[in-house]
Amino acid sequence: MAEFGLDYYGAIPIMKRFQFGVTLTKAGIPFTVPASNTAGVVIGTTTGATDLVGMSIDTGAVGSGVGAHGTGAANATYSTTQGTGDSSAARCVTLIINPFAVWRWKMSQGATNDTALSLRAVTTASAGGTAITTNEDWSSPTYDEGITWGYDGANAGAARKVTSVSSTAGTVVIPFDYATVVGDNFIRAPYWPMQTVTLQLTTSLDQADASIAVGTGAPFRIVDLDLRDVAGDGRNQSFVYAVSNSHALNLA
Repeated sequence: MAEFGLDYYGAIPIMKRFQFGVTLTKAGIPFTVPASNTAGVVIGTTTGATDLVGMSIDTGAVGSGVGAHGTGAANATYSTTQGTGDSSAARCVTLIINPFAVWRWKMSQGATNDTALSLRAVTTASAGGTAITTNEDWSSPTYDEGITWGYDGANAGAARKVTSVSSTAGTVVIPFDYATVVGDNFIRAPYWPMQTVTLQLTTSLDQADASIAVGTGAPFRIVDLDLRDVAGDGRNQSFVYAVSNSHALNLA
């Protein structure tokens, strides 16, 4: 699930309960302002989080949704059927609503959660350390303005911005410290801190789909990356941090 990392203004997580207008799925996903004639906040999409209200920390409960507190039986099902007590149609979800919250998502190689990031094996060495030639396409989907980092070999753990791409290689301007050697493995992702302003989510909306082109996804600005090599199980334990570019409370 998406995790609260920090708030840029040092604020603690602010949690509010909101009536929801759709049946809920899981915690740690984005909710947005409802459209007209919708009963309450709605779940975002893999590419949509405009007018973000917040990220969920539960899967719904019976209650009024007024204020920061409330109790009631767990219930994630949207209802318009009149009832009382635990059968009341009034149900709410708890969201962290900090507009400057930084969220942490695990990277996945595709729309399915926990898909290991792909290794890109070097097929042609680069003595100058500026080309990661893998004889596979870096241009479709494009990783231009994204990032690549060493998974193993002499450059393990080192990362560089990708500044140009081709059908066989990704190129960096700042060279890796060591030559890229045939057989060394690299990983790539469509992000660069502060420049990238989109992040595409997996189907379940609680991890980051790192297989997509740079510039694709929901409005989140990338602020940091946790890139791990073979020693840190980088294929399964690399993370992206981002803040909403379109929060309902960010009046700027």
